[in-house]
Amino acid sequence: MKNPEDSNQNMLFIAMAMGAMASAVAIVFFLGLIPLNSEGTVSGSSSSPVVVETKASPDSPPGAVIVEVPWKHLPHIGRFQMTNQDGDAFDSASLAGHPYVVSFFFAGCPSICRDLNNEISRRNDQLKREDLAFVSISVDPDNDTPEVLKRYSQDYEATTERWSFLTAQQYKIDQVGEQMFGIVVDKEHHTDNILLVDKWGRYRDRFKWDDPYDMQRFVDVAKQVCAELRPPIDEMVRTRNAMAGFEPADLSTVSFLREFHLTNNQGQHFFSRDLTGKVWIGNFFFTSCPGICKEQTKYLTGLQSRLENHPTKIISITTDPVVDSPAVLDEYARKADADPERWTFLTGQTKLIPRIGSEYFRAMSDEDHHSSLLYIVDRWCNVRGQFDWREPQQEAAMLKLVDELWAEKVPPAKFEYIQADAK
Repeated sequence: MKNPEDSNQNMLFIAMAMGAMASAVAIVFFLGLIPLNSEGTVSGSSSSPVVVETKASPDSPPGAVIVEVPWKHLPHIGRFQMTNQDGDAFDSASLAGHPYVVSFFFAGCPSICRDLNNEISRRNDQLKREDLAFVSISVDPDNDTPEVLKRYSQDYEATTERWSFLTAQQYKIDQVGEQMFGIVVDKEHHTDNILLVDKWGRYRDRFKWDDPYDMQRFVDVAKQVCAELRPPIDEMVRTRNAMAGFEPADLSTVSFLREFHLTNNQGQHFFSRDLTGKVWIGNFFFTSCPGICKEQTKYLTGLQSRLENHPTKIISITTDPVVDSPAVLDEYARKADADPERWTFLTGQTKLIPRIGSEYFRAMSDEDHHSSLLYIVDRWCNVRGQFDWREPQQEAAMLKLVDELWAEKVPPAKFEYIQADAK
């Protein structure tokens, strides 16, 4: 089986090593869509993974790059819907609050996929006392109908309550593999990794199914994840998921933004994932606007005072980054009496901000666009609603939602997006 992931990483680490020899500057990585998995050791900044190099053991398989990252930097796996081997609708939202394992295969594969699923079957039996689900996704939907998957699953005595074999339209399979997990999934390159998602919907770790050391590590990590009673928001985790903590260098390779990276009014990097565990209010504006933006900034200044010691943060994103440099935003923040610990102003690439608006916030954010809408984001980085601050009833509903979101202990399986019409 071909594995483009290994060659991609080898090239990346060679390039990094050359750069380190030529310069003493710190190496800052950017996330590619293909997970990294070759040998090497790198020390990153506080927001970058730190690679841990140890002797081969179940805790550190030979050839594996294990990184330590803040849990909140782990990618979030969005909701996906497919059809299982019983012909019933499968919705990953049903797994909220439960860890699960994802793998890719196709029923017509006579060797590798059979070996993969035999290994999963063994680990499933080994972990039968744990609240853990297994999800195997076919990369050959033309052949792997629910009827085919039903016959195939019977070889492993798999039932949908514990182990679902799924099929869907090809684009849906690609979305899960390439966009959510960052791996190539097709009949030629069906990955040799199995992927672990924790109770809180975070892509926690990945494991090579044909590596005995790594599969023992899988058992240990799976038990640990199953035992967690609360999200480890402020903790570090060890993982082979090298996607954690990185940003894409070329945004054209990312089809849908689930997080974003901008620059704040102090000229520092800002990562949306760093707000995991916090509820925050977002808005779009530009500093030269003499009308609604000025009024909205005045409103937010007052809201900041009213919230007093409330932990909710305010994030204001300019839609005119050509003019609104960090220095311009910093002066604007000073005039707005913005508390730098609670109110951040952001700027970034001209092509990026409209995408952040439309894909992350479901908002218009083209150049010079502005509105009276405020967006509420929960502790799990989901935008939960939009409100017009000029309408007293909507403002009251917004503040009520903010308090409700702070009280959430686990991410919701499903939620209603509250949408108000801007006037």
